[in-house]
Amino acid sequence: MFLKAYAHAAPQGRLRIWVGVFDNPVPPPMLRFEVDGAVVQPDNVAPGETGLFPIRDGRDRHHQGTFELSVPRGGRQHQVAVIADAEHRCSLLTRSLPDTLPSLLDGEFHLMLTSCYYQPNDGGGLLGTTVRQLRQQPDMVVMAGDQVYLDLPLFEDLPEGEQALAQAVGDKYLRNWASDALDVPGLAPVLGRAPVVCLPDDHEYWNNYPFRQKQLPNTWQRQVRERWARSARNLFHDYQIGGAPSDVPRGAVRIDVLPLRMLFIDMRSVRDMGFERLMSPDAREALVQWADDLLAAHARREPAVGLLSSGQALFIDPPREESRARDVDAEMGNFREFGEVLAQIDRLTSAGIPIVYVTGDVHWSRVAKAVDAISQRTLLYEVICSPSRLISTPFKDEFKGLKALFGGLFGAKDPWPRHPNVGEVPAHFGPGRRYSPAKEKGWRGDRVAVLSFSGGASVRMSVTYYAIHEDKRLTQPDTVGPYTLNNI
Repeated sequence: MFLKAYAHAAPQGRLRIWVGVFDNPVPPPMLRFEVDGAVVQPDNVAPGETGLFPIRDGRDRHHQGTFELSVPRGGRQHQVAVIADAEHRCSLLTRSLPDTLPSLLDGEFHLMLTSCYYQPNDGGGLLGTTVRQLRQQPDMVVMAGDQVYLDLPLFEDLPEGEQALAQAVGDKYLRNWASDALDVPGLAPVLGRAPVVCLPDDHEYWNNYPFRQKQLPNTWQRQVRERWARSARNLFHDYQIGGAPSDVPRGAVRIDVLPLRMLFIDMRSVRDMGFERLMSPDAREALVQWADDLLAAHARREPAVGLLSSGQALFIDPPREESRARDVDAEMGNFREFGEVLAQIDRLTSAGIPIVYVTGDVHWSRVAKAVDAISQRTLLYEVICSPSRLISTPFKDEFKGLKALFGGLFGAKDPWPRHPNVGEVPAHFGPGRRYSPAKEKGWRGDRVAVLSFSGGASVRMSVTYYAIHEDKRLTQPDTVGPYTLNNI
C-alpha cells in the first residue's frame, strides 16, 4: 500500500486535500490528518467513516477521498501529514489561499498555468525540473485541460469491454498522478506545487469529444463510445475532483482572492452532438453568479476584476462548416450556449469591468488583449499556455524532424521542430464585432506560465513564461506586462 496527497484550491481558511490510497486492502484504512504537527479532524467526514471511495478503474484496489481541513487563517504555508498506520503515510507542503491580493509593496499572488501534458514524451522529467525551479513561488495552480491523453498513442488498441477499458484508462491516470511513487515522469511535481484547480478538455475523453473520430475505432459504435465516455468521466472525477462518486462532473469552481473573482468552468464534459449545450445547469448558474458578484462590487465602487478559465481559446474563429467541427475540432463558438458566455462577458465589459481569460489547448502560447468598441478601453485579456509536453503525431513528426535536420545544416537549428506556429487572433470578436483583439506576444514550444497579480485601487498583472527544454539557453523566463486592470 502507498499514499499520495495533493491540495485542491479552497476558500480562505480551508485546506482541501485529495488523498489516493493505492494497492490497499478492502475495506480501506481509517486516515488521520496532522496540520503543522496538530491532529485535525476533517470537517466533511463523520467519526467512524473513512471518507474514501473506490477509484473506478476496474481493479478494486485503489481508493480516493477529498478531505476538508480548517486552518486558522489563509495565505500561509502548511505541512500536512496523512497517516494510515505506522508504516504508511505521506506528507504534503502546501499553502492556504489568501482572501485578498497583496499590495505591490507586499508581493504578488502567483497563479501557475499549465495544460496539454503527454506523459510518454517527458522521459527526462523536464516538466518537474522546470516547475521546481520557477522564479516565483506559486500560490495556486490551474491545470487547464488535457492533463491525460486517453486516446493516445494513436494506434493503441484500446479494449472495448467495460472493465478492461476502465483499467487501461486508470493506468494512464495512475502514471500521471502517482508518478513520483512509481519512479516515472508525471504530474506529481505540478500537483504538489500549490493548491490546484483541474479543468477537462477533449483528451480527458478523446479528441473532439463527444464526436466520433475516424482515427479512433472505439468511437465508431455508440455503445462502445458511451462506455469510453463513462470510464473517462468516472476517472476524471476520481482523480481530478475526488470525493463521493458522481456521474456528472462538477461544473465549476469559484475562488475569490479579492478583488480578483475567479471562475473555472467545465465546458467540455456535457457537450452534446447537436451543437447546443456547453455547460451543466450548475455551471451556467455559477457563471451568472460570478458576473452578478462582480457587478455588485462595482456598484459599491469597489475594485473588481474577473478571471474566467476553461479548456479552449476565446479569441479564435470556430470552424464554419459543421462537418469540419464534427470531424476535426469544434470550438466553444460552435455551440449555441456559448452565446450565454458572451452575454455575461458583455454585461461585465459594459460596466467597465476587466476580464482575464485563461486557457490551454492549442499547442502554442500567447498573450492577447482586446479593446471594447463601445468604451474604447482594453477590457479583455487572454492568456494561453500550451503544451507542457507535446503529443506525438505519427508520420508528421518524422517529416518535421527531417525538415529541421536539413534546415539546421544551412541555418539556425529550430529548437521546436514539431511545434506549430502561434495562431493569429481574429480581427473582431463577440456579438456585433464588439471587441478588437491584438496579440501582445506569442511563443512556440513546451512551456508553463505564471500570472502574477497585485492589488490595491487597481489590479496589476504580468505573465511570465518558462520554456521546458534541455538547452538551458532557451529556458530563461520571458515576462510581458505589467497590465493595469482598473474598473473604477
